[in-house]
Amino acid sequence: MAEPYNVIAVPASTSNLGPAFDALAVALDLQLRIRVLDVRADLGGSVEYEFEGPRPVGNRIDSAFELACSRYGRPVMGLRVRVSSDIPMAAGLGSSAAAAVGGLRLYEAARAIPLDQTDMLILATELEGHPDNAAAALHGGITLSCETDRGVIARSWRWPDEIRLVIATPGVGLATDHARAVLSESIPLGDAIANLQRALLFVRALETGDYADIREALQDRWHQPARSAMVPALSECLAIDHPAVLGVCLSGAGPSVLALAAPGRSEEAAAILGDVYRRLGVAHTIRNLTAFQPASINPASPAQRERTA
Repeated sequence: MAEPYNVIAVPASTSNLGPAFDALAVALDLQLRIRVLDVRADLGGSVEYEFEGPRPVGNRIDSAFELACSRYGRPVMGLRVRVSSDIPMAAGLGSSAAAAVGGLRLYEAARAIPLDQTDMLILATELEGHPDNAAAALHGGITLSCETDRGVIARSWRWPDEIRLVIATPGVGLATDHARAVLSESIPLGDAIANLQRALLFVRALETGDYADIREALQDRWHQPARSAMVPALSECLAIDHPAVLGVCLSGAGPSVLALAAPGRSEEAAAILGDVYRRLGVAHTIRNLTAFQPASINPASPAQRERTA
């Protein structure tokens, strides 16, 4: 088989990080890959897809590609592509955001003209409804997103290499729209202040290396209490108090749960997190991940260890 023309790799992401709802996200070393197999004049500027593994219920890659076509014009040539992914769907790991960014990258490949990163984030946010996962998928590292009247501001910086991200995904999915539907339209002032304080404390702890502050900094009063009944083992995971685990929070809308491992103790943290699910009899997968930081990570070789229980 001939080599593909191009391979587009887009990372997964974990968002919210406790109190920073719709604001902070971290790109993860799991990838969605789109291989451009052929350039075809007979496809009329459209895309023909092959999927390795289950075909997604909605093709967000094509939705993003078509949105770009409507904004910038349809390419002359069409593409035949093969899609594969390490990112579980409906798991709180940014699978739809990765697909949206992948579709925009695919449009770039079809037109052979790079899109402005800010414009790409605006389009992805239009599809997603919120910018945090898309920003991480575009920029890597830890990303802060801010929606304004004129668009979206996104700023990214390097995630601390010594903190691995251990993620437990139960064997049930949870659609983001369902998880958002349980959230209140208003927040008590005390809860808003508490989350703001802790979100800032979290960013500062990462900057200074004061990792002892992370456990408190990941506390949330906005979305996790409302979603607890929908997420197996969430309450029990949030109660973990062990020196190998810096802190625990819901990953995105769930049902995955994120534990930040103390430096050099990620295997221990993974075992502690997994023990919660085993004790409750909940089937799950544990992923012991690094952040996706393009300066140092080859997207074709995800640095992960995965166990299924």
